[in-house]
Amino acid sequence: MKIGKFRLSGWLTLAVVATVGGAMVATDPAFALTNADKFTLGMEGRLRYEVRVGTTFGATAANASDASHRIRVTAGYDLTPDVALFAQLQDARFYGSEVSPTATDGATGALSSSNTNGTGLDLHQGYIQVKNLLVPGLSLKLGRQEITFGDHRLLGNYYWSQVGQSFDGVRLTLAGPDADKEMKECKCPTALDLFWARVLESEFGTSAATPATGSQKGVVFPSSGTRSTLDQDLYGAYLTLRMAPKWTIEPYYFLLKDNRIAGTTVLTTPQASNQTRSTVGGRLAGKGGGLDLTLEAAYQFGRIASGLTGGNTRDLHINAHAEAAKIGFTFKPVPFQPRLGFEFNYASGDGGNAAGGRNSGNFNTFDNLYPTNHVHYGYMDLMAWRNMVNYQAVFDIKPSPVSKFQVNFIVHRLASTKDHWYRSQGQVYGVSGVGNAAASLGQELNAHYAHTFKDKFRFELGYGHFFAGEYIEKARRFGTATVGGVRPGGADQDWWYGMASVLF
Repeated sequence: MKIGKFRLSGWLTLAVVATVGGAMVATDPAFALTNADKFTLGMEGRLRYEVRVGTTFGATAANASDASHRIRVTAGYDLTPDVALFAQLQDARFYGSEVSPTATDGATGALSSSNTNGTGLDLHQGYIQVKNLLVPGLSLKLGRQEITFGDHRLLGNYYWSQVGQSFDGVRLTLAGPDADKEMKECKCPTALDLFWARVLESEFGTSAATPATGSQKGVVFPSSGTRSTLDQDLYGAYLTLRMAPKWTIEPYYFLLKDNRIAGTTVLTTPQASNQTRSTVGGRLAGKGGGLDLTLEAAYQFGRIASGLTGGNTRDLHINAHAEAAKIGFTFKPVPFQPRLGFEFNYASGDGGNAAGGRNSGNFNTFDNLYPTNHVHYGYMDLMAWRNMVNYQAVFDIKPSPVSKFQVNFIVHRLASTKDHWYRSQGQVYGVSGVGNAAASLGQELNAHYAHTFKDKFRFELGYGHFFAGEYIEKARRFGTATVGGVRPGGADQDWWYGMASVLF
């Protein structure tokens, strides 16, 4: 079969046909691939090698090096001008292993980042999209899809991860009549997005109080015929108001509703079980001349179970907040167009996590939800937007139109010394003891270079060094904290990576 410039072998033809509709495509004339202009095919291959030295900050000779890859095959077909099918298969894995990596592997710290995807061969995206549904400008996207907004601080596709992040759900978008044109011109259109995503589906064979043994990410059909549903759902509304060609105001509301059984570590777990958490916030972003500016703030409220009381009561009030500010100036007339920038990030923590309980009845740790943290808080992936204070200076240049060199220097601190140090995916990295009074985690220096060849091939090199701060030093001397599960040795940490990507 020939599609545009591509001639596909028999087995690949079968795979493509199956991807965009299976047997229905082969038998129903309404779905027949008779017009190559309606069919799109794409592929991505990415290989990365990482080395991390000093994962326990000198406590042991704990070093890690990992090679991993990601291969994605994308197929789409326009059934009509307003109805399209889209599918994206991916294979993501560590070299030399078929075992799924965890969120705390030594080199990356967070390779697997999705609740709906896994390593190995998987469906990353697969949905049907309907445009101009009932009224002009209203579109529907149904199925597995990436859900991203703004700077990906709360909802992102975690593109750095080889697995990435996507959700099973429904998304409605109401945009203006010029939305497609505005997107092609790199302008954010005025739009309203409403969505629902089922993050975790749990079917158990016994009562909600005593669930059957098994993974909560799986589905168990009980022989008794009785079952209880303990799911995790995410709802959201995101409004994008384009006030000027390059300036937008973006208010939003997200609701995380979780009915799973609360565990004893619920309060230190990202997207913890048994809670109803509302996030209301907004983002201001724009560019003018050489200036770029982004401001974002969010407040969270609701109720959550501590897991420390009898039963499964949501006994704590959620009261948390986070702020971010980013400003930069690009000297466009200067050779290499250098940019200087400054960033500030804050997310509240709780004063009782280190004590293992709550006396005030409130829970103040901000939940980072499902973000892309890699680009915001240091490329070493040692921080989340959770119990943190982060100051960052950025300098970058463009040696050519297709290359970029960037240096970041970041100061990392805890917002509350009685709460823990949370890593990129929101998991606990440093466990703070009740005696911890140190807020300074350390400083991070990053250097990163990327170059694109002929719009298809991209090569990246990066280095990061983390200078251990007072938190690590006091943990070494007095045992006030553990980092990575052990008492740290007080040394620094280094990280290198090289990555090559090809798109066609």
